[in-house]
Amino acid sequence: MQQFGAKILSFEEFEAIRPGLGTIVATSGGFDPIHPGHISCILESKKYGDTLAVIVNGDAFLRNKKGKPFQDLATRCAIISAIQGVDFVIPFEIEGDQTAIEALRRLRPHIFTKGGDRLDANTIPEWEICEKSGIKIITGVGLSKLWSSSSFLKEWEEHIQKNHEASKQ
Repeated sequence: MQQFGAKILSFEEFEAIRPGLGTIVATSGGFDPIHPGHISCILESKKYGDTLAVIVNGDAFLRNKKGKPFQDLATRCAIISAIQGVDFVIPFEIEGDQTAIEALRRLRPHIFTKGGDRLDANTIPEWEICEKSGIKIITGVGLSKLWSSSSFLKEWEEHIQKNHEASKQ
């Protein structure tokens, strides 16, 4: 995978260097397409520890959520790797799993951050694994939910359809 700043690592590669990373902060998302809310959550997450690992949910996650990813996993990882403050990008894919539970089990961060409308055990499916594993959860990270990747894509699709219909006339 193309990387620009932060290293894109497998779980095994991360595990090998984990002992020297200090306080590890993790955040996760599909980031498809990435928007200012995502960026603000990532930038603010770095403030909570020494090392920031961003878990990028895979294409299967997005197919289940939206029907199809707008950008593939490799592209999204490359974009995240270019964001200032990101130390490591971890691509994560488990078919049929809409959570980052297994990623958190494997990374074992000290802190897990969530932004936007992810606030509590009802909206964060990883809440229980964090409590059981001693991972501190920090919510409300970054700007409030002003953007939606799904809304951007829906508006674009409507625009394309409208232009396509107009070109037929």
